[in-house]
Amino acid sequence: MIHLRNLPSIVVTLGMSFVWLGLAILVLPTPGGKAPDWLRALMTWKTPLVPFTIYALLALAVVVHFGLMRSALGVVLRGVGGNPRSVERAGWSLLKAKVIMFAFAGLFGMFSGLSLVGLTTSGDANIALRYTLLSIAGVILGGGEFTGGRISPVGAVIGAMTLTLAGSFLSFLRLNPDWQIGAQGAILILVLALRVIINRAEASGL
Repeated sequence: MIHLRNLPSIVVTLGMSFVWLGLAILVLPTPGGKAPDWLRALMTWKTPLVPFTIYALLALAVVVHFGLMRSALGVVLRGVGGNPRSVERAGWSLLKAKVIMFAFAGLFGMFSGLSLVGLTTSGDANIALRYTLLSIAGVILGGGEFTGGRISPVGAVIGAMTLTLAGSFLSFLRLNPDWQIGAQGAILILVLALRVIINRAEASGL
């Protein structure tokens, strides 16, 4: 659909998230089940200084960074978002490149789902409702662009961690959960506004 109708990826992603949510509710109407023992043990593994998930996120960010920034395939995948015509001129099939790109996205989505199940120890179709927008916000906060072609894997992880820590800090301040979401949105708007100002300053040669 994205390739044939040239639809924005982010719009289709958000639309399909509601489809998957509906299917998840049909499969598991109420919270239940139990996470595998190995998954719970992995996600609660006690490591020095910081939790295991922090190490895992940083390691994943570094691996993906080198994969996207230093490999030929990474150049092609970034080109799909930034300059699709250059990808075709280089002899790559644009459809094939998009399939690979979304396959990686699905793989990382699966890892995210497994991590969440390991942390919560059970299944709940409604537990991750806010993570769709938070994941997009984390990428943008970390230096990515809505239009594609510009991405920082390390920045995306740091952006997601910043938003999560901001939510935890606001909870520590006993701020109403409804206001927490608004505060996270305000942080994102502020960062985007600063980025626009910086880009305009660079364009004008200041």
